This record gives sequence, structure tokens and C-alpha cells, in this order.
Amino acid sequence: MRMSATKDNNGETDPDNHVHIRNQFEYHRMESIHEDIVAIEKFQKMKDSTADTIIYTVFIFEALVTVFLAGMITEHFYIVHSIKLLILLPVKWHLLRKDDMDYRLLELCYFIHILIMFYIWSPWKPAGMFPALFFFAHGPLMWSMYLWRVAFVPHSIDKMAQLFFQTSPAICTWTIRWYSTPDQGFALCANPTEPGVNGCNSIGWDELILYPFIIYGIWMAYYVPIVFYWKAEVIKKNKLATAATAILEKDKSAKSLGIINTMVHLLGPKYQTQMYFVASILTGYFLLILAYFCYISFVFNCVHFLTLVLVACYNGATFYIKVVGKEYYKNEEKKNE
Repeated sequence: MRMSATKDNNGETDPDNHVHIRNQFEYHRMESIHEDIVAIEKFQKMKDSTADTIIYTVFIFEALVTVFLAGMITEHFYIVHSIKLLILLPVKWHLLRKDDMDYRLLELCYFIHILIMFYIWSPWKPAGMFPALFFFAHGPLMWSMYLWRVAFVPHSIDKMAQLFFQTSPAICTWTIRWYSTPDQGFALCANPTEPGVNGCNSIGWDELILYPFIIYGIWMAYYVPIVFYWKAEVIKKNKLATAATAILEKDKSAKSLGIINTMVHLLGPKYQTQMYFVASILTGYFLLILAYFCYISFVFNCVHFLTLVLVACYNGATFYIKVVGKEYYKNEEKKNE
């Protein structure tokens, strides 16, 4: 949008308007680097470099081992996923609890983790459940890495734990979908045309629409009463308590959501709660349909997954270059003064 300064009755430029425009520009510029400033402040608080070095080493090693195991014992990778979940879930709960953000455990990604564990280890495997879990893992969970700027930052337990919760369900369901064997007992779809992974290369509309709708409905059945009614006043004290409050309160952590943010606030504050659910459902089903192509095409599945992992790596690189790099050069400049 092109802006021009207003003129008074004599045709002269109004100096006050110049000041207003300059102040407005400075405000938006400072707002855009707010997240970097906050991140730098957090980085400065890291005092024990030995602990951070160990954490960095452990998570880099863990990432390499995960890739190795995913290739070596692909059909049994769900065991690795389960062990990591049992370790990282209490860690994530502790980190969220410490920051008064434990209500984030009500989010969809944790619910999908529970359902995947149920599907893997329960003797009861409902027909049609696996495609729905696959869709959620490769749809809303994976795309949250782009929407919420999830990053590969090995020195941060919190960021690496969150990266696991967004990516590991996709890896786990990918290995089951394409490499499981009939004797493992995984029901990959409701009506397979033959035993094995090739028997579910096509699925019905009920598996594409009905089962995901049931899972989403169960999640909403407890999420809405708790977040919007029962604990609404408690959650309101912390704008980052849930994904919903971050969007509704226009928190800076949600500004990357783009069209979702626009839709939520399209009709103003009066209807923003209703529009939040409309935006969530429409976006969710779009991503589920995109995940459907992952389910029927091995090549598309791999390209889709690797592209979003690349996004997480880019987010991590951005953090280290923009935040850590700035801090390093700032310290160097101080030494040279």
C-alpha cells in the first residue's frame, strides 16, 4: 500500500503526519523483531555451557540413531517410537508445567499419540482406524511444523521434544503403512483387497471422512468444555496456555498461521470463537485430504515428509543464524570497542 503525507490548506506537508508515519514504521519494525529479542534474552540465560553441549550432543546422536533404526528395523520401528514417547512425554509435561502451560497437553497432537499407542499395543484394532491416524499424523501434526515454526534446535530439550511430537507419529505410521507384515496384525484398512501393504492402496469414503470426523469429534468433546468453559478463566491468565488462546488473542507465536488467523478474526471479536472452529475444521480437512495422497502413494509420502522435515531444519537454521549469530557478533563488537 502506498502512503503519502497529508497536506494542509496551503499545500504544505504536515510535519505531524511525517512523525506519525515514522513512528508507525518503527513500531512495525520493532514488532517484527520482537521474537528475536525474546529468543536472544532466553539464549543469554543459558549459563551452563557444558549441560547445553551435552544436550546438543545427545539430540544430534538421537536423530542419527533414529534414522538408522528407521532403515534397519523399519517394520519394528513402532517399538522405538513407543519407547521414545514414554521417555519424552513426562519430560514435556514437566517443561510445560514449569511454564504454566500444561494445558497444551490437551492439544490434538497428544491425543493422536495416545490413539496410536492404543492402536499399536491394544489387541483390538478397529477396522478403518489406521488410515485416520495416518491422515492426522501426516496432515495437521506434520504441517504444524510450518504453521507453528517447529524447529530442529538440538541444544533445547523443549524444542526437540516438540519436534518429536510433531514428526514421530508420521514416521511411525509410515513404517506401518509401507513395511508392516501381515503376521504383525495391523489392520491397515477396513476392506483390504489382498494381504499386506498393497491391499490397502485404495480406501473408502468412510475411512477418508467418517473415521477422521469421529476422532476429531472425540477430541473436541473434551477440548472445548475444558478450554472454553471449565478452565477458561484460569487459561486466560496465560495467553500461550493453548493453541486456541494464542490464535484468539492474536499472540505473536500464532502470526505465522496466515489464512487461519485471517479467518478467525474476519468477522470481528464477536464471532472469533465460532470462526476459530470453522477455520480449524476447514484447514484440518484440507490437510487430511492432502495426507490421503501420502497414504496411496509411497513416493508422494516420502517427498511430503522430507519437505516438512526440511522446513523444521530451516527453522532451526534461522534460529541459530538470526539469534545465536547476532549474539555472537554483538559480543565480538563489544570486545573490539
